[in-house]
Amino acid sequence: MSKNFDIFISYRRKETADKAEHLFDLLEMAGYKGQVSFDRENFDGRFDLEILQRLDGCKDFIVVLAPGTLAELNEDDTHWYEKLARCSVSEFSGIESEMKASGASLDFVRMEIARALAKGKHIIPIVPVNTPEYNFDRLVLPDDIALLLKEHAEHYQDTKDFLFKDILPKIMKRLKSRPNKKGWVKWTVMMALLLTIVAGIAAWMKWDNERNQFDNCRTQSDYEQLSASSFFFVGQCQDSLQMFAALKSPYAQVNDSKNTDRNDSLKVKWNESCTLQQLRVLRNLINNMMLIEKGAFVMGTPEPLGLEKTPHEVMVETDYYIGKFEVTEQEWNVVMKDSVIGDSKIPMAYVSWNDCQQFVRKLQSLTGLVFTLPTEAEWEYAARKNSENFKYASSDNPDDVASYTENTEDKPMAIGKHEPNAMELYDMSGNVSEWCEDGDESKKIIRGGSFMSSKEEITVTYADAASIETRSKAIGLRLVLKP
Repeated sequence: MSKNFDIFISYRRKETADKAEHLFDLLEMAGYKGQVSFDRENFDGRFDLEILQRLDGCKDFIVVLAPGTLAELNEDDTHWYEKLARCSVSEFSGIESEMKASGASLDFVRMEIARALAKGKHIIPIVPVNTPEYNFDRLVLPDDIALLLKEHAEHYQDTKDFLFKDILPKIMKRLKSRPNKKGWVKWTVMMALLLTIVAGIAAWMKWDNERNQFDNCRTQSDYEQLSASSFFFVGQCQDSLQMFAALKSPYAQVNDSKNTDRNDSLKVKWNESCTLQQLRVLRNLINNMMLIEKGAFVMGTPEPLGLEKTPHEVMVETDYYIGKFEVTEQEWNVVMKDSVIGDSKIPMAYVSWNDCQQFVRKLQSLTGLVFTLPTEAEWEYAARKNSENFKYASSDNPDDVASYTENTEDKPMAIGKHEPNAMELYDMSGNVSEWCEDGDESKKIIRGGSFMSSKEEITVTYADAASIETRSKAIGLRLVLKP
């Protein structure tokens, strides 16, 4: 039976073994003797299964990184690590065998990070200080470990003289694990010496109170107030304020489409209530709005199947931007609840037309920009622009561009899985149907069809309607932004 360890240290042997071992020794000397899992110890039974059991049982997960630790990770292996992150210990060997049979090799550090994130462990990344060649916050990581970048990292100087002595107190202040009774005296003395306070217990209580305040900070004002009064968290507050300063630049890039020569930016009036994660999501959302230039087109079809009209010319009077992707679960939850709950790749569904109106109003409040749902004409114009003769979004083959009833299970698929249309818009056919502004007081138009639709119902002309209070797993939304 595996022993439980409160702290798990993850590292890549060829890069950071010496640093991880030194950190292990320091933590044991500081009162955590017998509480830290480090793989130089003897293991009972199989090494890989013992690692899983120790990781699953820990409170704190410390990963020691070097510049090359997370470089050159294979994005195609993401689905394997998502399975390994959530499987039981008994299922691990079978999944590992399937992975190796497919030609993929198991990266233990990536697997450990993915599993720690999936299990909700308290994660502390230990990373080199930023240089022109390496910046932890700007790493591009595969989806299975992308949330690691949201964890606050402690930085070390990669020199022989550093030896973690300066960041050890910061690490210890962040640990959820408490030293054993014998080590508590050492911890108290060390805190008294390092922080020059009257009593270790008083310092601990002050730190714990400040930690709770820091965890509850959301807006720029929250961090400014805590920074002014904090003893222990001044550095973390300043780091957060620097991120606010960068993200709250009054201009946001919009439209990275290869179809035009324009590279626009819009002036944004950021609301003071914006949090860091809202700013990140909103900047990404704005950057993925694609320019649609005004013009005339023939709307409708000579053979209506739903609520389509027969062909008639429509003039779109002004330029507008439309979302490259359908709004995702995570984007919705970050905007509405400041919560990262929900999948960052799966489109938001189970939202009524009225819910969507609340969403666009919240976006307008946070940015000062004019977000709306598309009108039916704006939706069809964007879906057909530069590819008017195709039945679906830039294709006559629905499997090229759409998730619909013949090629999906009974659920929406990840955004961007299929080919985009001529304006780089994804899933204009299929996946989830999309609310439009048009309709009467009780019913509004939905366009595009969904994963539950037949191929006849995912054309760029097909139209249907639903009650403004309808919430369905097959109905979501795509945003329009007016310049």
